[in-house]
Amino acid sequence: MRGNAIKKPNQDSQNERIRDLATITERSKGIEDYDLRNYPDYVPGKPPQTEALHGIGYLDEMERIWGKKWGCQGIGRLREVGLSRPMEIESNPLWAKDPKFFLLRQGLMDSKAFEALVEQHEAYAKILQENGVKVHWIDFEDTMGPYGPMRKLYVAKFCAVVRGGAIIGRVGQCSYRRGWEPHLLKFFAKIGCPVLMSVSGHGIYETGVIVPIAEDVLLGYNSCSANQDALEQILPVLNRAGVKEFHTAYMPTLTESFTPWSEFHIDMCVAPVDIGLALVYPACVDYQTYTWLKSKRFRLIEIPEEEQKSFAPANCVLLKPGKVIMAQGAKRTIRALQKEGIDVIELDTSGISRGGTNGISCMTMHLLRDPGPTLEEIGR
Repeated sequence: MRGNAIKKPNQDSQNERIRDLATITERSKGIEDYDLRNYPDYVPGKPPQTEALHGIGYLDEMERIWGKKWGCQGIGRLREVGLSRPMEIESNPLWAKDPKFFLLRQGLMDSKAFEALVEQHEAYAKILQENGVKVHWIDFEDTMGPYGPMRKLYVAKFCAVVRGGAIIGRVGQCSYRRGWEPHLLKFFAKIGCPVLMSVSGHGIYETGVIVPIAEDVLLGYNSCSANQDALEQILPVLNRAGVKEFHTAYMPTLTESFTPWSEFHIDMCVAPVDIGLALVYPACVDYQTYTWLKSKRFRLIEIPEEEQKSFAPANCVLLKPGKVIMAQGAKRTIRALQKEGIDVIELDTSGISRGGTNGISCMTMHLLRDPGPTLEEIGR
């Protein structure tokens, strides 16, 4: 399913009196003095005017109910994220029994590498905070999943948070990453973020790796980590979040070895870094997706193969258009970005990658961004 066009539903015109619902801020000292006109369905001496409530959309009153307008589906300034601290289970000898099964492409994680992972993860959190990003910490009370011990729990990009709340995905790449959903529900309850849906049935979609292209356009994927069943579940939710177009990229797959090098998550291969400018790793981007990006008037910077294998530059974190956090080892990619005027904050990821983590963005659950430009605005 490529270039899925999402039709925007008809919206009933709201009652003129409740049009400015979000601006009402009156708070009385005593509720006995509360102005009943603040109730949008109030008419003196009559039952609730329910038709008025039907004219108010979920997103219109989201901040009143949930405290803020959760969502991170565009490229505006990043405001809040979720991170999960590395735990000692990541260096357990169990994973050395079969490094290929546990996807340890960069080598085993010993105690020294684990210390580096912790140090670099702390440095990353500090960079976020220094750039005005609020960090919420995800806790795991138990590391046992449905099939055995879980690993890579510091890879916090478990789900997508679009305008309105979270879409909890379902893992397809390996069984030892299944089982984090109960912990995630507790996390969202703790921070007050609503959960819009969870992928169910035989659906597979690791929703956190969907790439925002614009406020109203997303780039998804099909691979071992995403299938059509899940996409059909997700699309109606994205529709209501304001997404007008959703393009599906078709990714390579894992075979019997790690050769040739392949990526099954789209956020490993495509990353907007500024308005109308994106990083791409061409070997894992299909031609239709390439031409789709070009049709959206994106200029593309290609990632060298040797840097992709070691540093995954596209798996960077966009702080705001024109400013990113990226693995410091990706020198050629960083120079190409700087030539385009992009401000790059470099982070040592040598310990992070040893744990089988693909990149910086994979460690990050993106929770809240300022609304960014629409595709039409990017095109202008």
